[in-house]
Amino acid sequence: MKRLSQWMLAVMCVMGLLLLSSCQDTSIVNEISLVLTSAYDLQDKRIHNSVLIGEYTEKDKSDVELLEIDSTNSFDVLPRMNMQAKEPIEYGQLRMMVLGEDYAKHGIGDILRVLSHNTRVSRRMQFAVAEGKALDIIKASIPAHDPLYLMKLIEQNGNFANLPHFSLHQTLFQYFSKGQDIYLPRLRLNDQDKIMLDGLVVFKGEKAVLQLSDEEGLCLKLLTEDAKNGKFLAQINEVEGAQRQTANTTDNDALIKILSSLVKHRMRSDTPAAALESKIHISASVVKASRNDFLLSGKEMKELESEMKRHMEAKINQLIRKCQRENVDPFGFGEYVRSCTHHWDNETFYKDYGSMDIRAHVELTLVQDGIQE
Repeated sequence: MKRLSQWMLAVMCVMGLLLLSSCQDTSIVNEISLVLTSAYDLQDKRIHNSVLIGEYTEKDKSDVELLEIDSTNSFDVLPRMNMQAKEPIEYGQLRMMVLGEDYAKHGIGDILRVLSHNTRVSRRMQFAVAEGKALDIIKASIPAHDPLYLMKLIEQNGNFANLPHFSLHQTLFQYFSKGQDIYLPRLRLNDQDKIMLDGLVVFKGEKAVLQLSDEEGLCLKLLTEDAKNGKFLAQINEVEGAQRQTANTTDNDALIKILSSLVKHRMRSDTPAAALESKIHISASVVKASRNDFLLSGKEMKELESEMKRHMEAKINQLIRKCQRENVDPFGFGEYVRSCTHHWDNETFYKDYGSMDIRAHVELTLVQDGIQE
């Protein structure tokens, strides 16, 4: 009797699962248009939306179709795009969104609110801001015959180069947080009309207000995440034993390759305004450009570490001061203070933010690698 009851319970569970699955909407890939990359521009006070649709005609091969539409707002762009499509458009595979420069300066709050309510869009989706029009950027990606080209470009630079990591999940958290500002990668076309990354764009609220260089992007990365990559170029002329060169040469430059980093923030004071300290522990290898022998002795390595530490520390603190002057907080200092403070008020914090004593300290350990004679 007991075995019969168990068998009947198992049958009922299977039937329940079948009934649940039968209620779910299903779509056949060959009968829908999958939007993989989207772009938003502001022109003549209207929203111009363009999308790249992947057409998978053969196994492991894809082509790209471009669709464009105008609207008076960001909320009805998605449904209106169906008016041009030969098949129903689905946004469940949307992986990349490029925002035009004018659109970003005007404000991206509308599209973020749309995406926050769209549960079908992956929270791992990538964002970027274009120099000029976003449409020009996605058009330039079409010859690659890969509708995910821009997404892959940003992801690999976050994994193996100086860019911080990005996602829709992170952007929405920054937007709705009262203690942090949004930062996104910036894309532009070079002289050969090839797409390249060009630092970061920092927002105040929903509006783009500040551009950061590639080097500043690495400094931001070191302050906001535990990095495992990135390259930092610095002068080492002052290191004892280094070959002296003229001002126009790069023979005494050193390229630091970050192997790992760890950042920790600490409040040094909470009255009358918060005083913050960020300690960044970095392990890195070094490539020296000069032709003279590499600094192999322990004394010379310590001198090089000290010089590179001062250089990196100065650059990171310059970035903090720059953001304080513009009253933007891409580092999330406000969010950190909020987590440590009772009755935290964002208006009071950012009223004092520009004059706060915020300092970064770098602890650098250099590792020698490569083949030496």
